[in-house]
Amino acid sequence: MPSYYVPSDDLPRAEASGSTVAAIAVGTGEHTLTVQGYSRLKTMNGGYLESSAFKAGGHAWKIRCHLNGSVKENAGFVSVFLKLVGAEATDTTAEAADAVDKENIVHAELEFALVHHRGTLIKWPSHSLCRREGPSAFRENVSMGYSRFVSAEDLKRSSFLKDDCFAVRCKVTVVQNCAVKGDARPRGKALARFFSCIRG
Repeated sequence: MPSYYVPSDDLPRAEASGSTVAAIAVGTGEHTLTVQGYSRLKTMNGGYLESSAFKAGGHAWKIRCHLNGSVKENAGFVSVFLKLVGAEATDTTAEAADAVDKENIVHAELEFALVHHRGTLIKWPSHSLCRREGPSAFRENVSMGYSRFVSAEDLKRSSFLKDDCFAVRCKVTVVQNCAVKGDARPRGKALARFFSCIRG
């Protein structure tokens, strides 16, 4: 019978531990910006629009919309952006407080979609129907989104523009990192008992 080495209890014990890091959604909100009089607003104030503030995940946000592109290079496109206007939590829950780090950065997923005026999506074979972005780091008064969300020509040919009116829905999901560390488990004696069983 082969001989086995059995660790002595006098040796340092081997310890095993584990940890889990997860991105947890702490709050979600939606807001729909309806543009009435698209052809007129496109030529007013540079075609720039801004929604009223809305709450999502304990923070305040606004939708920024440029009807003729955010810069000259994007003329002929509708640009849409999400702006964080209030990084302080509006409630006292630990989840909302932890979603804002030391530099007042809020991590959030965003989704923009063209919708019916009544709020439902329309099936349309275009990549501009719905745009999603993974967790991004938002600071106050900093915007993120899509400079070329949909072209003016595609919008005119679609069913989204009706009676010179269209609507854009924005969905915001605030996320945070959460680390859970497991307890250390000594394994020295357990290994010794295992090898003792093998030896019989």
